[in-house]
Amino acid sequence: MQPWVWLTAYVLGFGLLQVLLYRHFSGRPASPQPPEERVTRADGGRQVGAEMTDTVVCGHCGAVNESHSMIRYCGACAESLR
Repeated sequence: MQPWVWLTAYVLGFGLLQVLLYRHFSGRPASPQPPEERVTRADGGRQVGAEMTDTVVCGHCGAVNESHSMIRYCGACAESLR
């Protein structure tokens, strides 16, 4: 086959891949919960509905993370919270 045929097929295939990736990722919401359900407290905790969740401050970067038995690493720097 001629090199221009391979080049054309490559360019068209790459363009199609970009369009498919854009369509896949553009349909996702920005946050898992709607903004009206997410309320931030003054001390950095978060109130979801009527429940209050405790927070843990990362000792490495100072980011505020939720306190939960399954969360072991900081969401900002991936250092251990324990």
